[in-house]
Amino acid sequence: MTRWSATRRGILTAVGAGLLAGCSGRETTDDETISLLRLREIVPDDGGDPIVADALPIEIEASTLDAAAARVDDLLAELPLPFGPENVPNGHIRQRLTDAASEAGDHVAEARTAPSRLVALSELRRARSEARYAAAGWAFVDRGLTAADLRSDHQTIVGEAESFHADFEHLGADPVEAALVYGQAERLLESARADDHTPDRRAMSRLVTVAEWGNHVESARAHFEDARYLSDRFQSGLPEEAGSVGDGLSAAVETLRADLQRRRKGLLQEPTDDDSQRRWRLHDEMWRAADHSVDWVDGAPGPASGLLMATRGLVALLAHDRLTDRLDDGETFGVETAADVGDARQAAVEAITSAREESPRTDLARPMLAEAARSVRLADDHLREIDRDVAPTQLDRPIVEYTAATLRARSVPAACETVLDALDN
Repeated sequence: MTRWSATRRGILTAVGAGLLAGCSGRETTDDETISLLRLREIVPDDGGDPIVADALPIEIEASTLDAAAARVDDLLAELPLPFGPENVPNGHIRQRLTDAASEAGDHVAEARTAPSRLVALSELRRARSEARYAAAGWAFVDRGLTAADLRSDHQTIVGEAESFHADFEHLGADPVEAALVYGQAERLLESARADDHTPDRRAMSRLVTVAEWGNHVESARAHFEDARYLSDRFQSGLPEEAGSVGDGLSAAVETLRADLQRRRKGLLQEPTDDDSQRRWRLHDEMWRAADHSVDWVDGAPGPASGLLMATRGLVALLAHDRLTDRLDDGETFGVETAADVGDARQAAVEAITSAREESPRTDLARPMLAEAARSVRLADDHLREIDRDVAPTQLDRPIVEYTAATLRARSVPAACETVLDALDN
């Protein structure tokens, strides 16, 4: 089995200075378009790896990833791929089963080259769910598997998850490390326990209903197993004298919620009517995130995830304030050349790198910086999709993503400082 790597063809930080090679000139064209060739030079050839990837202060064992991948293999091994009309007569349904099996394989491939084992674990959950969709659909054809059978399996899983949740303890020696691990576990466990979303009984066929139930059951099982694994793995490395950090996390969340509520009162400012579409899009994206900051905390399934959501909310509010200041200064965030686009990308890369170095706790900053890095990657992907010379206004989407990543990354150190102060009080 391929080794589960902790990195993926290197980290952008190591090559940040060379990201804009060939893009230093400020070219102009008579038709006021930006050259496709110059845009292509902006994005790294290696796929635009993230500067920061989601990770936890525990080592996720390769054997755990191997077991999840083996589960996918076992599910797909049941299938007579490629499906033919003799297996599944309906062409549309046949294609849906085939696509699910293919997507399962794609997620396993993504897991093998993921930037961290935590990301790999997430990819493998998706792979398992897609594989079970295809396997359950085929089991309906092959041996008469029913939705009732799978509903019973799902009830069993939910019951196991409920029992685990009832005994869940927030043990730890360091509240930040505990929050990072238990925050993941709480969200995974919430997904496993959720019984309000079930496959649509109005599906086009009984086969599809069974396939969707298979996906639902496997997803619940994978989320529960990962929640239990992360919690157990973390607690197995704790010193014997480690106690509960749950009350401390809850108290910090209440302090931070009050802070978020106070800060959110200042979100009334809007761009003026003559603002560009780009300014409107930036403001809308940043305002929506800031406005939801308290809701994120209120919707958290536990104190650990609540602390992480409070950190995210602080970043959103601080980033909104930064944007407001720049809008007040008359900044348009416009671009005229490929070099301008490259400068916007470089600013995001440098902001993420600097925030990682300046944050009082790198591990607490990591989830927020990983989110900013995903914005960079999203903008990179958009640039790669461009297949012709374009007008500057056609680059609003990547510019908004690069700028949002910059604003958020620069807000991370201060947000982390506020969270640590709340934990200390």
